[in-house]
Amino acid sequence: MKMKWMALMLAAYTPLALAQEVVIFGDSLSDVGQKGWADHPTNLHLKASYLKADGSENLLYGEHVAQALGGNPKAAFPLDAAAAPGTNYAHSGGVVVGTNASGSNLPDSNQRVAIDTQIDAYLASGKVNANNLHILWGGGNDMAAILTDAADKLANPAEAQALVLQRTAEAAATSGAQWQRLRAAGVDLVVAPDVPNVLYTPEIQDQYTAAFKTTLSQQVYDTLASSIWTAWGAPRVKRDIESKISAAYNKRLKEANLSGQNNLEDFKQARLAILEQVADDFWAAESVYPVYASYGTYGEMLAAQGYTPESFKDQLTGKYVEFGAAATQATDLLNAQTTQALNQQGGNVVRLAVNQLFTDMLSDPAKYGFSNTLGRACNQATASVLCGEGLSSANTQAANANPDNLLFADSFHPGPKAHRIMADYLLSTLRAPVDMGGLSETARQNGEAAWDFVREDSNRLRGVQTGRTLDAVAAYQHSSNDAGGHTVYAGGKARLNPNWQLGVVFSRQEQDRQFGHTRINAKTNSLTSTLRYDAPQWWLGGMVQLNDSDYQTRRSIRLGQADLTQTGETGGTSFGAGVFGGYEWQWGQTKVAALGDLMLLSGKVKGFGERDGGATQMQFGKQSYTSVRSGLGGQAAHRMGDWQPYANLRWVRDWKNHQDPIEAGMNGSRFSLAAPQADRSWLSTRLGVQWQPQNSPWRAFGQLGRDFGRDGGGTSVQLGVGARF
Repeated sequence: MKMKWMALMLAAYTPLALAQEVVIFGDSLSDVGQKGWADHPTNLHLKASYLKADGSENLLYGEHVAQALGGNPKAAFPLDAAAAPGTNYAHSGGVVVGTNASGSNLPDSNQRVAIDTQIDAYLASGKVNANNLHILWGGGNDMAAILTDAADKLANPAEAQALVLQRTAEAAATSGAQWQRLRAAGVDLVVAPDVPNVLYTPEIQDQYTAAFKTTLSQQVYDTLASSIWTAWGAPRVKRDIESKISAAYNKRLKEANLSGQNNLEDFKQARLAILEQVADDFWAAESVYPVYASYGTYGEMLAAQGYTPESFKDQLTGKYVEFGAAATQATDLLNAQTTQALNQQGGNVVRLAVNQLFTDMLSDPAKYGFSNTLGRACNQATASVLCGEGLSSANTQAANANPDNLLFADSFHPGPKAHRIMADYLLSTLRAPVDMGGLSETARQNGEAAWDFVREDSNRLRGVQTGRTLDAVAAYQHSSNDAGGHTVYAGGKARLNPNWQLGVVFSRQEQDRQFGHTRINAKTNSLTSTLRYDAPQWWLGGMVQLNDSDYQTRRSIRLGQADLTQTGETGGTSFGAGVFGGYEWQWGQTKVAALGDLMLLSGKVKGFGERDGGATQMQFGKQSYTSVRSGLGGQAAHRMGDWQPYANLRWVRDWKNHQDPIEAGMNGSRFSLAAPQADRSWLSTRLGVQWQPQNSPWRAFGQLGRDFGRDGGGTSVQLGVGARF
């Protein structure tokens, strides 16, 4: 139901409704099952997630997005050759730079691990469509490969740093070139999420512990092998050290799967605690045999080499902290370089801040529906081996009451909740600038409302006043559109002679409008001046208007079960000018008039940035708009003593409702979407009554109004008083 509702919301906006399919290039985060990839006897597709309790597949983010937009979420090369191919070209093990592919994932005739080969297949398909939503998400496996190769050079920090700089620059440049290829094929908008910090994945701690195990066992081996007496036993000790550390680490991992974390600091401390516990367990472990008949435990052996339990733990955790800082720095570097490379190619780049999104989830996991950010639901890589309850394979789910409570499905891939969050994040980001188009729509409607009041009020005393008079007016209007609005009018009209009338009205409007998932509060000050000529049966007038507005925006974002809010403030100005007139017939106390008016309104809304931080924070560019609106209709009024009821009916047409595309920014890149199409015509109705005693300077009026066929038109109630001097 949630995704159907989201699809209905998106369908209201042309830029998203035009998306025919979702085309995806990337790695296992996006792969929904490619031809030639490791299969299973069942018909289930292998992808980086586990099965539901009923044995059915969980969806990845791209499948959620495709379903929301009505596209085909399937792979471009499905496991079932008879199935209709989809448009998801992503492949498990996918890399931006082909040489970063791991040995087990090297491309063959059926695999498209290098993203360049995925793009090759798409361009060769003859199905390139600029209206498709294109997603280009790679770099995670490249980052892991870069960090792994850099870790081998930690003994030479300068060499390791040079490797990171060279390899990240290469990956960034390649991503830019891939976007350039899509642009050359006619694609103008790409969703290009950044790379989350792989330090947060369980895989990195696994690799770090394995590297420490290898280093320590080699050091002990070298020490023992230097003695002829123990050289024959050194290999056995080396294997035993690796086995003891692995056993200690695996024991702590099982405990980690049942633990709970409340914030990012909990996560970091729990990681360090695992390493400290592994160090304690190994220190107390009995050695494979009493080396030199002197050491009963490995702690005694290490103590003989100058270690203490504390210094041994400090070495293990200290190196991890250093490695973590380097991994974070390298990830930030790759993301920054890639952002620059993508921007240099031009076009519209939606640079989702997935790295920040993961930080947000780790910082407040309960908000997003997680209780555990440390463990993993499956023992092996879900992209290679099916994982689910009751499977006979080794890749059974961890001992957890609900695997969905864990952030990670396996050691490297986030679970199904995180994929739903990612899909919601992507869709809400694309929807945001379209919702912000409501700023210009609100500005237009506020300017038009002030115009309508002044035009209508200038006609209230037609046929009543003679000679030079001054008429003051004050009115209040409540509108029930969306959350409602309030307007106060105050002004006056000076009748210079029986024919000419000059008026000035100030108005203060406060409107609350809902556009999609964004609520806009607008406070508009308007100053409108009119000059009018009255003849016995007709009248003609002109007016000019200045508007100054302040806006507050409140954008609601739902990511999975997390409800987030982004707020912002901006302002805008507009200028209006127009003419109006009418022709009147009278039969006794009844008057019927034909009405016509034409208004030009031009304005802008200043660019602004949201201020609540986190992955969903965006910036929005200046909006410029122009509207040419006409009204054509009639009014009937009948005087009954001091009372005059009336009815007004007008057909309103917006002949030139032009607005520039709405520009948005996120995570260092910018993109534009076409502004939502405003209503081009509607029917405006007014029912009212005016009280005007013949021998009194006072008057009062009340009016009900409603626009039919106009979004946000609603019903308005207006009450006012006037006095003639």
